[in-house]
Amino acid sequence: MILVKCLKADREALASLKVNPSIIKNDGIDYLNKRVKKPWGHEIERYRDDKVSVGWLHIHSENQTSLHCHTGKTTFLMIVGGVAQLDTLNGSFEIGAGELVIIEKGAFHQIVSNSQPVVLYEFEFPPNKRDVVRLKDAYSRGQGYERVERA
Repeated sequence: MILVKCLKADREALASLKVNPSIIKNDGIDYLNKRVKKPWGHEIERYRDDKVSVGWLHIHSENQTSLHCHTGKTTFLMIVGGVAQLDTLNGSFEIGAGELVIIEKGAFHQIVSNSQPVVLYEFEFPPNKRDVVRLKDAYSRGQGYERVERA
């Protein structure tokens, strides 16, 4: 198990960004069973109640998520398949099938897949798909969440 704590570097990086609070506020949209295309793959929310959201993420080979944090939620990642690198502002870790990662709110993190796809479950406490603040993004996305389509 890897615990990614929100440390001074994370707080300073977040303070350096100008983020409109309305962009990361929960919008009440039902993402359940909707496929959200990402430039690195896709995700589908499979379960949701008022305390937790459980999603399935697929990261294509040789792709990466943005270096981002969630200001209002804690995230658990359970790696189901593949091997990836977990990058934080405080270090990097190799993660693979069976690994559990706990990410404190406010801690910047990024998943980088190797030559094979990475599949993982993501547990978000509390649920809010829009709570994403990007520090760096290889795909030139700004702040905010992607559009959705039916799974």
